[in-house]
Amino acid sequence: MIDYPLLAKDRELSADEALEVLEAGEFCVVSTVDADGMPYGVPLSYVMLDGALCFHTTNKAGHKLDNFARDGRACVTVATEVEACYEDDFFTTRFASVIARGRVRRMEDGAAMRKVLVALCMKYLPEYKDKIGEGIAREIDDTAIWAVDLEEVRGKGARRLPR
Repeated sequence: MIDYPLLAKDRELSADEALEVLEAGEFCVVSTVDADGMPYGVPLSYVMLDGALCFHTTNKAGHKLDNFARDGRACVTVATEVEACYEDDFFTTRFASVIARGRVRRMEDGAAMRKVLVALCMKYLPEYKDKIGEGIAREIDDTAIWAVDLEEVRGKGARRLPR
């Protein structure tokens, strides 16, 4: 793997900041490569658990599932704090983003799968926490849970507002 240096070094996020962006992100794009070398990226809801980026899919065949089975390498992109702005006579954007690479694996352990599904529900719809168990029971047979074990995480940010 070629290690490309970040050209705008002043925008590079620390490892901890990059992980914070992954934790805070609303959606990610998971990209894989087709058998013929064509990139394929799909936006997904996700949750970070135990250092892995986790998401769910159907367990039926599909484009991304075929790619996962053939080549488990994946690139994940997340952007947060995105806001167009005009400052100092310059059109620009505030943002924080992460590009992470790793390997996709299917989670098979029932307890681990349920843990991911509960975490996803609590991230996106915590007001319905009393419905999570019945929702999981209804959908679990048609659901696959995946984790991207992150091998490289790099972040970048510009014009971020102080927190």
